[in-house]
Amino acid sequence: MKFCRFLVFKLILAASCVAIAAGTPLYTPPLPAAEPLVRIGLIRNSSTVTISTRGSTLAGNVLGAPVTSLGTSTVRISSRSYRPPQYGIYRFEIPAIETREEADDLAANIANETGESVSVFSEGDDGTWSVKFATERDSKADADAFVALIEEKGFIGVKVSVEKYTSPSDEAIWLSRQISSNPKSHVRSLSDFVPAKAHRPGIIKISSSRPVRKNMNAPIMSGLRELTVSGSTAASKFSSLRSLTVGSLAPGGIVYLNGKRYRGRMEVFVNKKNRLTVVNVVPMEQYLLGVVPAELSLPRIEAQKAQAVAARTYAAANKNDYGDEGFDMLPTVWSQVYKGVAIESRMGSRAVRETRGVLATYEGRPINAMYTSTCGGRTEDSGNIYPFDEPYLRGVNCSLDGRQHFTPFLVKTTREPALIRNEANYEFVRLASRYAVNNFVLITNRFDDQYFEEPPTKTELISWLTRLSLKFNKPFPRVEEDSARPLKLARLLHSIIYSPDSEADADALMSASDVDYQLSFLDAGEVPAEDRVMLAELLRDGWFSIYSDLTIKPNKSYSRGKILSLIDHIYSKKKWSFSFNTGTANPTEDGKLILKSGRSEKEIILEPNLFLFRKFGDSFYQVKEAALVGGEKVRYKLDSVGKVNYLEIEPTEKTTVAERMSPFTTWRKSLSNAQIRSRLSRYVKGMGQLIDIKVKSRGFSRRATELEITSTRGVHSLKGGKIRSALRLREQLFVMDKRYGSNGRVSRISFTGRGWGHGIGMCQYGAYGLAKMGVKYDRILRHYYTDIDLVKAY
Repeated sequence: MKFCRFLVFKLILAASCVAIAAGTPLYTPPLPAAEPLVRIGLIRNSSTVTISTRGSTLAGNVLGAPVTSLGTSTVRISSRSYRPPQYGIYRFEIPAIETREEADDLAANIANETGESVSVFSEGDDGTWSVKFATERDSKADADAFVALIEEKGFIGVKVSVEKYTSPSDEAIWLSRQISSNPKSHVRSLSDFVPAKAHRPGIIKISSSRPVRKNMNAPIMSGLRELTVSGSTAASKFSSLRSLTVGSLAPGGIVYLNGKRYRGRMEVFVNKKNRLTVVNVVPMEQYLLGVVPAELSLPRIEAQKAQAVAARTYAAANKNDYGDEGFDMLPTVWSQVYKGVAIESRMGSRAVRETRGVLATYEGRPINAMYTSTCGGRTEDSGNIYPFDEPYLRGVNCSLDGRQHFTPFLVKTTREPALIRNEANYEFVRLASRYAVNNFVLITNRFDDQYFEEPPTKTELISWLTRLSLKFNKPFPRVEEDSARPLKLARLLHSIIYSPDSEADADALMSASDVDYQLSFLDAGEVPAEDRVMLAELLRDGWFSIYSDLTIKPNKSYSRGKILSLIDHIYSKKKWSFSFNTGTANPTEDGKLILKSGRSEKEIILEPNLFLFRKFGDSFYQVKEAALVGGEKVRYKLDSVGKVNYLEIEPTEKTTVAERMSPFTTWRKSLSNAQIRSRLSRYVKGMGQLIDIKVKSRGFSRRATELEITSTRGVHSLKGGKIRSALRLREQLFVMDKRYGSNGRVSRISFTGRGWGHGIGMCQYGAYGLAKMGVKYDRILRHYYTDIDLVKAY
């Protein structure tokens, strides 16, 4: 159910609109005490239909008659003009008798000889007389036989006259009365047949042996049509002015209408256009089997259960919506999409079964359970879109309140986030974490300022320089307790980076001034002579660094942060990088990393104490937990057993609301001045050339609820759901980017919007999103429908 009801496209996804005063609550019927039948108008404009079944035969009956087997599995039904049968009344006389006396004598003789009752009549102005027989006959053969009998008695000159008349059936008379008494009805087959119990014939009964002449020349409505049924057996060949119901003789058998499968039975009748209407009459729960997967096929049982209750409630509340046409609802977005057996699914059937008889109610009556495909992040108050304002159709956010909305999507770590107060140290947190998961030993449970500002332990430095030696394919360096001091560290790095003869070559090629040039920092004089060439070579080639205050402080050990920065610089200079995986996240479930993988997805388990980072602005920060709602770019490292031990998350730019999986969360449409005017002119009377459009008011959800349209004939207003209908946009939750021509008139408008549908009631993609978060169907329904009760009606 998507359009006025939605408009759905299927976008759009709501109820049949009626002309009622704004703010008036809709009437809905009371709760059903037992499972009701629903009537779905599958066909409204056909000349011929074929109904069949398989593995059984068809059973059928016209209205008011018992169900009988048709003896065949297929019938073809059409209609034709009804023509009441015509009959004749044959009367007899002997005319042109010259005198009354002759006529009387003849009449007496006939009576004596034949026993027939006769009378004498004057012929009129010519003064002649005639003898008329009271006897009448109903067929020409009987009339000829009577004449022969009279002539055999010696009475000749018998003249036969015939009076033609029609004899419409009781059904035709009652159908005429049905149509005239209810002119708004589109039904043109007898739908309330009552046999005449004491019908009086139009002529007097002549003898006890003669049948009553019924409905002689009784008036009937012109243009009546009768159904004609054609099958392979005598029982399946007939015509009728009554509606016809056909189903499978087998209990629960499937019926095919023009090859499409349905449950229940088919009722066929002629409509106002002299075409056929076919109505699927089916129990509510069987009807829902063909609705739920058609309206919401997204694979979450709680979402489909919410859809089942909404669809059941909508059907109960909108029963007889198309009563004038002889059915309750259409199988389209103008009511609810219904596709019969072909669309049925295992999950949809389970959703229907597990919510059997459950209805959403407000003050004891079924609600008008409208729903929309994609609400754009917020639903709207019904009174801002339609001329009815229901207290249970109130605008709500398409998300849970506050933090609880993100709880199901959290990935967590037991590792405590860094405690950094010195901003300069924060860059080391992510750097150290990357090295930690690549076999560099870092001895700490939590990064803080002190850790990065202190020198590394011997164990740490051995690990770091050993990993570096492996990259350079050099022997492991001999690390001592004071190897973190700048000159000792420089010599270890020199031995790793350069060949064994490099220092001697540098001493030969670098002059004293060259060395002094490279060592022109403030405390260079404290560098011993035996270390000067070595250090100069490192600085010249960019493999080493000093402090920011232009000193090297030879006797002070470098901190962990500075040494890690040196090693990272060496890696960068050599264009070495660690192997990290990248991907795009799907919404997290059960604390796992779920990545998009083509059309499928891949689940990866997280180490409990992984390094977890989330980007804020232009920087990554270590966090205790982070939400993966889907669409985030991730960078991660797997340990030796395939678990994630390092994870960086770059937040998505997409919406985080429950409906975020919908392809219609954001859309764009560009229209020219001429296109806009053409569309609006059908809804705005007296509109001239378009000058400008402004949004005059917005609703709870920020949907446009009134447009102010300026044309060359004045200022016009367009309100409510007519906005979307007039502009033919997916939704009316939009903003406009307007361009103006040299004449000051708007020349083009680019609409950027969210959602698809009318935006009222339950958001179908939102229901799916909430279900993925673990929300149960009853809570989903109560989230979108304000202050409702859920009642098991049967």
